[in-house]
Amino acid sequence: MILKDIIESKPLMIIAITKNRTIADAIKIMSEKNVSGIFIVDENNKLAGIFTERDIVHCVVNNISLQNETIKNVMRHDLTTFDPSMEISSAITVASQKKIRHLPVVEGDKIVGMVTFRDLVSYLLPEICYMAKEIY
Repeated sequence: MILKDIIESKPLMIIAITKNRTIADAIKIMSEKNVSGIFIVDENNKLAGIFTERDIVHCVVNNISLQNETIKNVMRHDLTTFDPSMEISSAITVASQKKIRHLPVVEGDKIVGMVTFRDLVSYLLPEICYMAKEIY
């Protein structure tokens, strides 16, 4: 199984904002779309970073103005991106080692989708349950 399988099993939603928008704008979009992370893109619509619920907590704890601060100053720049052909088991290993919960999936310069750690576990859970049933 590969990451593309997970992406194709979900409704296609590439939720992105430009890096010059405010943190409040990002939070509003995340709330409206009911997602835990969004893509941040540059003026050429290329992936520049991501912003997640964890980043919101960081902003609040550090008294960063959600209304006035631009997202480019708080987004994650040090991204680990994943190819759609990557095996799910490899993606889980990388995500666990790097302690990341949002996996931006890109093919070349094109954003393909976002896979969360929960997506990975949910996708594997039926197989794990089946294997456990066979063993016990």
